[in-house]
Amino acid sequence: MPNNENITNEEKSKNIQSMFDNIADKYDFLNGVLSFAMDDKWRQKAIQLADIQDNHKVLDLACGTGDMIIEIKKQHPLCHVFGGDFSINMLHHCREKIPLCPLSAADAHFLPYKDNSFDRLTIAFGFRNVTDKLKGLSEFHRVIKPGGKVCILELTKPENSFTGFFYKLYFMYILPVIGGIFSSKKAYKYLPESVYHFPKRKEYRQLIEDAGFKNITFKSLVFGAVTITVMEK
Repeated sequence: MPNNENITNEEKSKNIQSMFDNIADKYDFLNGVLSFAMDDKWRQKAIQLADIQDNHKVLDLACGTGDMIIEIKKQHPLCHVFGGDFSINMLHHCREKIPLCPLSAADAHFLPYKDNSFDRLTIAFGFRNVTDKLKGLSEFHRVIKPGGKVCILELTKPENSFTGFFYKLYFMYILPVIGGIFSSKKAYKYLPESVYHFPKRKEYRQLIEDAGFKNITFKSLVFGAVTITVMEK
């Protein structure tokens, strides 16, 4: 991705979209390797905190190749799950894994769904790629039913300086090398940069409140390297 402060949010989104299209083939494999096979457990925990019920209509946004959808259906086989992603190549892989799941090309800034459509919205490891986060959160709020919940599972920067040192060492120097061996070094250089530019907790909460949400909770995992945020409309 170009490192240009003058680039517009729309251009950033297009660059990120293109990047994910290019790494779709190796995405699942690298997720497991780079998270030390912990990503599935994080998804399981997020789904539990989202308080999904079997009669719910759920949107999994930034669904990627479908791992979150698969886990939701494992825990709640009777709920209705829809997937959305702005990467067409990711959606192709998701379709291969989950042929019967309704999928849509969906940009978080302009969701192609009617108001008050879903009981729950989940987004795993995708919110940091939303370039205008207030706009994205406002769209989440629009498509969720009153009383519905949004659950965001995201990589975050540990606030503890000791943990943060080793986190930075791995994410800034080791991860891009591993990613470059199997896929795109540029993409896995972008990953730590996107985490380090993610809003800090206070700013993050304010954005969520500004979008109209309430009852906001944060659950930190792995010494703050992963955060699950749940909010209610």
